[in-house]
Amino acid sequence: MEDKELDKKISGHFMSQKLPAENVQRILDQVQTSKKVVWWHYWAPVAAAAAIVMVFSFQMARSYEDGEFYFDVAGEIAMRHNSFTDFEVEAASHEGVQAGLKDLAFSVTPLMKQKILSAYEVIGARYCQLEGQQAAHMQVRHRTTGALCTLYVASLNGPLKALKNIDQNVKLETHHVSLWEDSDRLFALVN
Repeated sequence: MEDKELDKKISGHFMSQKLPAENVQRILDQVQTSKKVVWWHYWAPVAAAAAIVMVFSFQMARSYEDGEFYFDVAGEIAMRHNSFTDFEVEAASHEGVQAGLKDLAFSVTPLMKQKILSAYEVIGARYCQLEGQQAAHMQVRHRTTGALCTLYVASLNGPLKALKNIDQNVKLETHHVSLWEDSDRLFALVN
């Protein structure tokens, strides 16, 4: 036999060999199924990791906001202390302020920290807003030093609810602000 003849016989033999049609179809079905699953298997862990990172970031940002909110409120009150203008009511007591600011939905008379507040005499007050809530901006004078200070009173509604049970002292660059809760009201004293 010659090489050409041998090549033809070998080639013919292999060409006559083939898989049954059902085996070919099973292989083709597996290829198509694996293509559908591959993209899902690839992206599912990525999507899960992204969701976990987003939830974690949201919780961290939220706890930061809650933890620093009192500091922001103290800064806002200190700014208003520096820009106190005219009184709407001149009064020498908390009762006088309450009588003069008739539209207040809460009492300005403190029930707690009487000892601290007894060192101050009330001079006057005006209506104000704090974080969208009605507030009383009172100017008080330290009885010993004569320093003019601000006493803020607001109901703990809206965003201020986050300050429930607060008792914080905040030292700012130029002022010291004491914040405390008293019967669902926020009191803030700026020195």
